Amino acid sequence: MSLQDAADALGVHYQTAYAWVRSGALAARKAGRGYQVSVESVRVLEASRAAGLPPPHGIRVRDWAAQADRLYRAIIDGQETVARREQDRLAGGVSTLDLCQLVIGPALRRVGTDWAAGTVSIAAEHRASAICERLIGARAAQQPRGRPRGIAVVTTPPGERHALPSLMAAACLREDRWLVHHLAADLPVAEIGQFADRTDAQLVVLSAATSDGRAAAAAAAAKLTAASGRKVLTGGPGASLHELIELARTLTARPGAPGR
Repeated sequence: MSLQDAADALGVHYQTAYAWVRSGALAARKAGRGYQVSVESVRVLEASRAAGLPPPHGIRVRDWAAQADRLYRAIIDGQETVARREQDRLAGGVSTLDLCQLVIGPALRRVGTDWAAGTVSIAAEHRASAICERLIGARAAQQPRGRPRGIAVVTTPPGERHALPSLMAAACLREDRWLVHHLAADLPVAEIGQFADRTDAQLVVLSAATSDGRAAAAAAAAKLTAASGRKVLTGGPGASLHELIELARTLTARPGAPGR
């Protein structure tokens, strides 16, 4: 959301919200001539104000591209300790959503581009992905406090063996207080549907890393929706995790709304 929308949600003047961004109390990212604020950042600040606590400490990242470049250099060289140190430095003031969307995602896409160009080996690409899996796993280990928004099953469509996009989706949904069942990769559609039935999941998310995977996810989503009417979101190359969170909230708030 825009900074003005965030100010409206918090019930304050735009300049007050802007001052919070400048101080790091409200996490935001520069977007053109303005700022974009995640729903989760607004929720955290709103909860702190309601509890009478001082605004939470945040980290104002001035250059997300530089953060992604530092992570890229660490994972491409196999320097997991360096990568973890950089992420630990951000951990206290940057959401998992922003970390995945603006740092880890761009770094991994660059690794993929290098692999496609033949400048990085398959082994090095797998090593980089494995490092990022552990970084994300460390951030997603705890279920946040508060009433869960709902239950979500997160996996990939059949044939998609890249589990990292679904892991990022699972981590970001969990941060937004969803109870998430992450099923990793490459499950038959029937198994996904049966598991969602057993867990009473309101939402299924199918993430893919390739264009073919995106097409497979759309086909699987159609089958799942036809079988049960369950809400299904799909994502592929270039998909926005911020949009995923917004859509997940919207679809579960409006019964009968169509999937994406």
